[in-house]
Amino acid sequence: PSYSSQWHLPKIKAPVAWDASIASGITIAIVDSGVEASHPDLVNSLVPGRNVVSNNSDTSPATGHGTRVAGTAAATGNNSTGVASVAWGANIMPLRVTDDGYAYWSDIAEAITWAADNGADVANVSFGIGNSSTVTNAAQYMRNRGGVVLTSAGNANTDNGYSDNPYIIHVAATTSSDAKASYSNYGNEIDVAAPGSGI
Repeated sequence: PSYSSQWHLPKIKAPVAWDASIASGITIAIVDSGVEASHPDLVNSLVPGRNVVSNNSDTSPATGHGTRVAGTAAATGNNSTGVASVAWGANIMPLRVTDDGYAYWSDIAEAITWAADNGADVANVSFGIGNSSTVTNAAQYMRNRGGVVLTSAGNANTDNGYSDNPYIIHVAATTSSDAKASYSNYGNEIDVAAPGSGI
């Protein structure tokens, strides 16, 4: 019912892509702050995840960010509830790497490795990881197992001067007018830009 307010889906031609695939059988690891397991648009898509910070299976949300990212990626579509998502046939694997919005590179790397070892096809990392060799090594490990790692460009409106990382897809944010979001980082490490404002 909220599809009409989701400007980003037609902007990226998602409805055309849905004719070919809704990502059934794909598992997306949401490396973030945890996901609300009882959310009506997510509850049927969740698979077991991990709380890397506390070293347990409690992936309840520390903040709302992870739930929002999970919904953007894979909220159930065509179900008369809430919103649609880019990959609304995919499974969601919640991987909690923060208790307060900040995360250690070592925890992010551990989450990516756990995702790779537990069947994730995609790891979506909601943090700018800079030029961390720890995270890069984990991303290379996932790549070698057939998966892909995507990270945020970062939200400081700056060029950090990093070179391209062949193991990580860095994503900058755009607006509904296809402009760079005012806060989005930019530079040589950016691989793709995608809607990120007002999602």
